[in-house]
Amino acid sequence: MPRPRIVEPSAIALRLQSGGPQPAQLLAATFRVDRSNITRALALPELATQLVRLGTTRGTTYAWRRAVRGAGSTFPIRRINAEGRIHDWAQLVALHGGWQFIWADPRNAPAWAGHILGVGGYAEGFPFFLGEARPQGYLGRAIGRSLSLALNLPPDPRGWSDDDTLVYLQAEGDDLPGDLVVGDIPLRRAQDRLLNPPIPLPDAGRAAHYPVLAAASAVSGTPGSSVEGEQPKFLVTLADGESVTPVLVKFTDVMATPTGRRWADLLAAEAHALAILHEQGEAHATPRLLDAADRRFLETPRYDRVGPHGRRGVVSLRSLHDAFDGPDSNDWVTAAENLRAQGLLDATALRSIRLRHAFGTLIGNTDMHFGNLSFWLDDTLPFRVAPAYDMLPMLWAPVAGAATPNPVFAPLPPTPAQAADWSVAAGWAEVFWQRVAADSRVSPEFATIAREAGATVARLRGHFSP
Repeated sequence: MPRPRIVEPSAIALRLQSGGPQPAQLLAATFRVDRSNITRALALPELATQLVRLGTTRGTTYAWRRAVRGAGSTFPIRRINAEGRIHDWAQLVALHGGWQFIWADPRNAPAWAGHILGVGGYAEGFPFFLGEARPQGYLGRAIGRSLSLALNLPPDPRGWSDDDTLVYLQAEGDDLPGDLVVGDIPLRRAQDRLLNPPIPLPDAGRAAHYPVLAAASAVSGTPGSSVEGEQPKFLVTLADGESVTPVLVKFTDVMATPTGRRWADLLAAEAHALAILHEQGEAHATPRLLDAADRRFLETPRYDRVGPHGRRGVVSLRSLHDAFDGPDSNDWVTAAENLRAQGLLDATALRSIRLRHAFGTLIGNTDMHFGNLSFWLDDTLPFRVAPAYDMLPMLWAPVAGAATPNPVFAPLPPTPAQAADWSVAAGWAEVFWQRVAADSRVSPEFATIAREAGATVARLRGHFSP
């Protein structure tokens, strides 16, 4: 049977929709025509608006645009820099079978782009730095519930698809963690915020206003954008004279309850942990504690914000681990060593992660998941580790049926290869437990826990330091 000389544009469109991006040679084989026939068909004006050419050589692949839930197929992405200036960064194009990333300045594309994007900026998976912006944690679930009906999204963001996430970003993503803004609607809101910034809360008004914000956050989760973590929290911008500082504020239940009292102890412990890490150059700032209306508040300056308008890009270890084919592990150091082997981290970042992980282990932080370690999202490589956060003794956190648990604290000693960095972190941990035990804001029960834990760390350090 002779090969057909003409391929209908509708047949090509259907093939690219069902099979994803394909080279001309494969299309020719599918339709049993010469490659020249396919080349002529691909140039037909009927295909021009939806056809995407990936690459410029003989191995060019062709893809078909798709609309994302009525929001279009092309999404501009801008960045807000440390001075608060907005500039074009890239365009994201939704394709059948994947995504295309088009840089605003192709000559200065991020150094890591070649690690995750194929020919023509193609990627099968959703860009790791946008998946990171999905609402997460305590505030994220509240945001999901509040937007579910308006945006026709599942109420829990943990069940969102990539398209669901993109619908959210291009509708509501004007004040996300990090420095990216997706779509024109959030851009206009971000510009309006620059021109007409919200009135910051005077520093002296914290004691009066924090309980009000806590009550509102507990009900709706609306004060601020999503920040990962399960501890109740809200975001606020403070003004102290000429200084304007965006902060994240965790808070407890009323301290008259056993659960509230234990969380108050843990927030005091977190303040000490971050203060020690700040002293060692591993955290952004020393947090502040405030007791008001029988709640405790832990206030930490946001490291992804610079002054009243500036922003910095961040990305979690979870996103990097998934994007760069990390091993099957939930251990910070193992994941970081894999990134180091690929040239994505340097020795300084790897040592920082080893120190933080050892310190966290020695203060009973059992919640060092991949969302609790982040990196600066710059255009350069290697990725640099961002300041530490959510570092507290979660081993003693309330659990179902036990508001004030007292589990066994038995951190493992280091291997010989770990001993040098472990010993440094153990010294930090000893200081941590001493400060917690001596803090008058800590309950007598938890002060006893701190003294016993400190003795355990001192004993281990005496035996296993090199």
